[in-house]
Amino acid sequence: MKIKTITATPVSFPVPEGTAVTLGIGRAVKRDAVLVKVETESGLIGWGEAHAGRAPGAVANLVNTTLRTLVASMDATDTVGVWDRVYKMQLASHGMGAAAAIALSGIDMALWDIRAKAVGWPLYRLLGGSARAVPAYGGGVSLGYQPPDELVAEAEGVVAAGYRALKLRLGDNPRDDIARVQAVRKALGDGIDILCDANAAWSLDDARRVFPALDEANAGWLEEPFPPHDHRR
Repeated sequence: MKIKTITATPVSFPVPEGTAVTLGIGRAVKRDAVLVKVETESGLIGWGEAHAGRAPGAVANLVNTTLRTLVASMDATDTVGVWDRVYKMQLASHGMGAAAAIALSGIDMALWDIRAKAVGWPLYRLLGGSARAVPAYGGGVSLGYQPPDELVAEAEGVVAAGYRALKLRLGDNPRDDIARVQAVRKALGDGIDILCDANAAWSLDDARRVFPALDEANAGWLEEPFPPHDHRR
């Protein structure tokens, strides 16, 4: 079952006016995605999504040119072989590192979709899992750097929609990060899980200042406190 063609489509749309959110990686004024379609010679089609990397057109173009050429006519069920070829020719060789990695993720996802369709199983079963309920949290990018009272009002709306957990965006500055977490915990009580994401914006000193407040608020996790390539932290 060979790969016939791969097509990536960049998607980008603005957030509604007045709802732009500031967070550790900047101000979110739009939402991006890259949809990846893999079609096999037998007619099976798989769909995946690659991270947009702040440049959905560039990521899609990398899929539609270099990566598509590299894996054309390979076995669509050989997910390891496809990954290995892209690794050898792009990641370990002539660069486009981050772009190639996130572009490859969309292709890989689509190939796993094809594998599941080929055997007629849901993907979770093909991967050895089972169908079961999974807890969900609310928040997305929306619970950002608002004043505490506005943040509490939005968080209460998330809980009213049925969520028992929500994620707050930190990474502003230690004082305001602490104030926001404390305000939400005080307003929502102990029955709601508070999760946190600093979007790689903290220094080690910032983390040391905020950690005790997160512990006191019984925060469920802290995501991405430091920049990934700053090994000093």
